[in-house]
Amino acid sequence: MFKPTVIALGLTAVLSGCSVTEVCPPTANVDLPKSSVPAKSSASVKVIVLPVEISYKDATASRMKAAMLNKLEGQVLATGTKLIDRHVAKKLNKEIRLAEKSGRYNNKGVPIADYAVITEINSSDLSRAFTKRRTYKDKDGDYHTIPASCSFRAEVTANAKVYALPSMKLVKRIELKGDESAKNETNNSRCPINQSSQNTMARTASERAVKYSMELQEMLAATAPVEAMRQCEKSGYMVRIGAGTNRNVQPKADVDFSQSIKNSRGEIETFTLGKGYIVNNKHDAVKPNYSWVSIDEELAQKIHAGDSATVHTGIQCALADIDCQLEKAKNKVKETAGL
Repeated sequence: MFKPTVIALGLTAVLSGCSVTEVCPPTANVDLPKSSVPAKSSASVKVIVLPVEISYKDATASRMKAAMLNKLEGQVLATGTKLIDRHVAKKLNKEIRLAEKSGRYNNKGVPIADYAVITEINSSDLSRAFTKRRTYKDKDGDYHTIPASCSFRAEVTANAKVYALPSMKLVKRIELKGDESAKNETNNSRCPINQSSQNTMARTASERAVKYSMELQEMLAATAPVEAMRQCEKSGYMVRIGAGTNRNVQPKADVDFSQSIKNSRGEIETFTLGKGYIVNNKHDAVKPNYSWVSIDEELAQKIHAGDSATVHTGIQCALADIDCQLEKAKNKVKETAGL
């Protein structure tokens, strides 16, 4: 089934951590056995994100609500899910929130969306701490002075609930927590901070509360069947999956593979097969309705046409955003450890 001359090269590419950048040519097709229980592509659903609400007075409320709403909408769009226009969401806000309380959404005709996201900020806090000026002597006998300073920390918590429409069945409850820290030199032990700085810290903490939570994105993640396999000397093994730019698939995105099997009692059992990533070539590897996923030799030996592939968007960070990169690394460690 597989060409042994490329096995070592394929393993080297995986173990070295270097991403595959070239799609194997059509002449490198490999026959795949077919799954007995083939997966289907997840439908591209429609989501309405209601305006974020806060039940208490806060001078930074408008900034927090706007920041959180923007990030929630961004997460929906990142999965290739259709987002209902914000003006429509605002118009239907009261109606859907009343339906949340009654448990019924009385709509006529085709539902406006498949899911509604209702978010409320529960708490926001700004703490401050003063540190006195101090002097210390290093091991060489030299003296150093650390100026007096104030440290500030903004913390925001919220709950996002995802409801199926029109049933108003609660599908998922997501806890959101974010924070932002700042420090400046001052001799004023009261640690004053202007409103503009408070607004900025509250906005950043609200953005991080959503940005560092992957639950909504994971719920809406694109799922598609494995369609074909190729194997070539330069790029090793890769499979084609039935999701592409139509679901906002991006190069290097992680992909989880699973296989469904019917047992002797007629029940469908699902087993994890392994992981891969979208080939790092936006032009060649990601097409409107499909994309190519780099996999290792071990997974290639197990995978079938029709097995399920789930594409994970993950936390998106700028290279210079150290806090975000650290959070992304934490999530990766948790994922690897199965936490």
